[in-house]
Amino acid sequence: MLSFLAIARVAAEGGGANPFEGLGINLVQFLAQLINFLLIMYFLTGMVIRPVLRNLEARRKRIEESLENARLADERLANVEKDYQAKLNEASAEAQKIRAEAVNAAQQEAQRIRQEAQAEIERMRQQARIDAQAERNQLLADSRNQIVALVMAATNKLVGESLDANRQKALINDFFSKVPAAKIAGVSVNGAPVVVTSALPLTAEEQSRVKSDLSKQIGAIEHITFEVDPSILGGLVVRVGDKVIDDSVSSKVNAMRQQLSA
Repeated sequence: MLSFLAIARVAAEGGGANPFEGLGINLVQFLAQLINFLLIMYFLTGMVIRPVLRNLEARRKRIEESLENARLADERLANVEKDYQAKLNEASAEAQKIRAEAVNAAQQEAQRIRQEAQAEIERMRQQARIDAQAERNQLLADSRNQIVALVMAATNKLVGESLDANRQKALINDFFSKVPAAKIAGVSVNGAPVVVTSALPLTAEEQSRVKSDLSKQIGAIEHITFEVDPSILGGLVVRVGDKVIDDSVSSKVNAMRQQLSA
């Protein structure tokens, strides 16, 4: 507005050509209309626009309050539903827990009964194996004298002469319980368990002698077990830890068979 007034003042004082007249605009009329427009805008702003804006702002706040109240109500409803669902889930979980505990208890009891039955069956099997092994060893021990007599008769026939009692005993000891000193040389026990397998059950005297002879070769023996396996025919199979020294008659026979078939 000030710029228009300045242009009008310059045009009036200078007496020059009015630039608005070239555009077909009456400057005085234009200024009057502009002032009227500004006055109308001022009154409209103060009496209409501002009250309308205030009403709109108040309405906006009421709408926001209503929306906030609705949101809070929705939250309260959601919380109520959540609490209800949580309690329902808790009750369901508790029921499932009780059922699972009952099922688990039943399964554990069934497993315990099954394990006890399996343990009893295994114990009976183990006892049957022990009894069978003991019976076999007893039968072998009972037939030891007959076997020895047959061996001595065969030996006498092969040698062509009768052997005295001491010589017979020495041969029997060598045949059934001689420690393979040459094969076991260099082996050290180092606390390992020792298992001695013979074709016939060894007497207490023979077991003591075998343990003594082994101790001289491999060192002091802490744990030694004597087993019986008639399939080895004679001699001893000595296991020291994971090392096996096989001096059985069956191994010698197999070696001879391989040499003959070679």
